[in-house]
Amino acid sequence: MSPLRALIYEKNMHRAAELRQIAESAGYSTRAVFYHAEAESVFARENFDLLIAGFDTLPLPPSLDSVKRLVVSVPRLMRADVEATASRYGLSADIIEHPFDHEVVIPMLKAGTLPHKAATGATRDVPSMLGVSQAITEVKELILRAAPAPSTVLILGETGTGKELAARALHENGPRANRPFIALNCAATPETLLESEFFGHEKGAFTGAVGRRAGKFEMAGDGTIFLDEMGDISPMLQAKLLRVLEEGSFYRVGGEKPVAMNARIVCATNRDVFAMAQNGSFRKDLLYRINVLAIRLPPLRERGKDVQILADYFLKKYSKEFDKKNVTSFSPELAAKMAAYQWPGNIRQLEHSVERAVLQCDAEEISVMPLENATDGAPPPPPAVKEISGLDYAAMKDKVMDFYEREYISALLTKANGSMQAACEFSGMDRKTLYRKIKTYGLEKKDFKSKLRL
Repeated sequence: MSPLRALIYEKNMHRAAELRQIAESAGYSTRAVFYHAEAESVFARENFDLLIAGFDTLPLPPSLDSVKRLVVSVPRLMRADVEATASRYGLSADIIEHPFDHEVVIPMLKAGTLPHKAATGATRDVPSMLGVSQAITEVKELILRAAPAPSTVLILGETGTGKELAARALHENGPRANRPFIALNCAATPETLLESEFFGHEKGAFTGAVGRRAGKFEMAGDGTIFLDEMGDISPMLQAKLLRVLEEGSFYRVGGEKPVAMNARIVCATNRDVFAMAQNGSFRKDLLYRINVLAIRLPPLRERGKDVQILADYFLKKYSKEFDKKNVTSFSPELAAKMAAYQWPGNIRQLEHSVERAVLQCDAEEISVMPLENATDGAPPPPPAVKEISGLDYAAMKDKVMDFYEREYISALLTKANGSMQAACEFSGMDRKTLYRKIKTYGLEKKDFKSKLRL
């Protein structure tokens, strides 16, 4: 009879070796992987009776159909997102704590039962996050379980899914609720100013520094600092942030004395920082530090009837804000159209669409709302085959992609009337990426100012 198979997915090689020894002592044949892309490939090709995952591998790859049983190894007090992970994959997750007690864990692996199973109590609520879908309910429960801990949290999700709202919920439902909550959008702050925004500066540190100034970390005190769009910071600043996380202190720009850092750090990004860590554009050691607990926010297209709940909320909000407006509902036809729409800009796009509809509506019921996709209409003709047949495969792909991407950006700017904010909402792209693509294809925002009809 063949032995049971166990996959060890742990980014720390020393812990992976110890877990492999434990599993083999329990009678499993083992295999170890250390990287996200490698794990995805193995899950797609092979079946395992047991997956032992390290805490810093969460969130796991999208599909675990090849796994029968999940075990997550966590340090003490770091068990907050295991239950949500288990329910997402339809598995019962067991927890083993690091450092591992071999004499306890090995017999339990053999017996097939482990202590500290993820609890399945009644779901509590986070009033600031509207919705009743399973996707958002899991997020709420994860936030409530993570809120009391001091651990660093990484919030993942597309543009417009409510990452800052989730960060505030973590803050407001934890012991730091009465302390400062300081937010900083890393992508919206010029790179030359970002270090000073983070850590502050001393008088005379650079031209214009006429006095000492506290940075966001210092302003947060022992509250929470929320660093949005973390995937956009430079390698130099990544190194300095890593040092802050490791040493618990920082230096103001131009300063010589360390300043203690007591705030809880919550980071967010709409970029794939795991892929960035693999290609070298984001430090792996920093990713391990900020990815102690990970919360992935679902896009609005995956939240079912939450669309109507959110739309009704925004309808009441803007009907109240706009004087002499008594808009109370959406027509059944429009409600069905909204429910079927993909909402590439997520909640932010929904809110702005409802706001615009309320502003333009002169009746009690809204029956019209422009919901077309940025790429609606007949697609442009691709490059002729004879133009690309002499190219190698990579060059052919680049040429075709460039052609469609340029046409897409043009159509997007036309729809947005040259507005960067509207274009980002329609497409789900972040502003920095859109600027780069506009520059790459030699486009000018001003050329699209008169083409939108709302």
